[in-house]
Amino acid sequence: MANKALMNETLLQLKELETGYSGGKNPVVISRKIEASLVLGQFVAILGPNGAGKSTLMKTILGHLVPLSGEVLWKGRPLHQMSVKQVARCMSAVLTDKIDDRYLTAVDVVSTGRYPYGSLTGRLTQEDRQIISSSMKSTGVTHLSERRFFSLSDGEKQKTMIARALAQNTPLICLDEPTAFIDSPGKVAIMQLLKGLVADKTKTVLLTTHDSELALQFADELWLVGKNHTFEAGTPTSLIGNGHINQLFDQEGVIFNPSTLRFESKYFEPEL
Repeated sequence: MANKALMNETLLQLKELETGYSGGKNPVVISRKIEASLVLGQFVAILGPNGAGKSTLMKTILGHLVPLSGEVLWKGRPLHQMSVKQVARCMSAVLTDKIDDRYLTAVDVVSTGRYPYGSLTGRLTQEDRQIISSSMKSTGVTHLSERRFFSLSDGEKQKTMIARALAQNTPLICLDEPTAFIDSPGKVAIMQLLKGLVADKTKTVLLTTHDSELALQFADELWLVGKNHTFEAGTPTSLIGNGHINQLFDQEGVIFNPSTLRFESKYFEPEL
């Protein structure tokens, strides 16, 4: 179980963060004045409509994009002052990039999570192998170890990638759309797995998702990224109560039903 003495430790802070793309004289601003933080043992989901900047925010947090202004701080230290290897020991990423190598097995993929700790020879130590084995066991993919990664189902691939993130042994795991292309039972299984890592492994999970219903069920906190450079953070209960969830996906004829945690047709009348 998670160490309760560490649960309030602040890992990540976003200070007056402005995200976007700095191409030439006219930078493209996606989000403005983001103020948020992550503590150890927290499950946070980033929600927003298409094109609002969820993935841009995630890439900025990971250091893949440079902030237009403001700062990303890791335990009080500016992220841009840290080396790639230092960042890789703090946060791991499960992104939507495809692995095209048809010869890699599932255990090969998970093994790459140990690269921040590797020697010059690149050889795995006994400790590395134990961590890899434990990570695959935790995500339920041990039986897939020798299967070619490309041959796995979408759900199996995602669990294998989460095992790789676990093998990287970071306090923070960041995931971009982890439930995309997975059937409904599989989506729930992935979210349950991530929730378990928070509870049992003292991990912090930050993910982007379009599955608002699942985010509302599983997340401790939501970060709402709107199309008009807006940003709101809070618990699901508070964001439902103040109407921010309904405003986030403002479409004519569609309303958020707080009793079912679903977006529904305004004109739908259930049969009696």
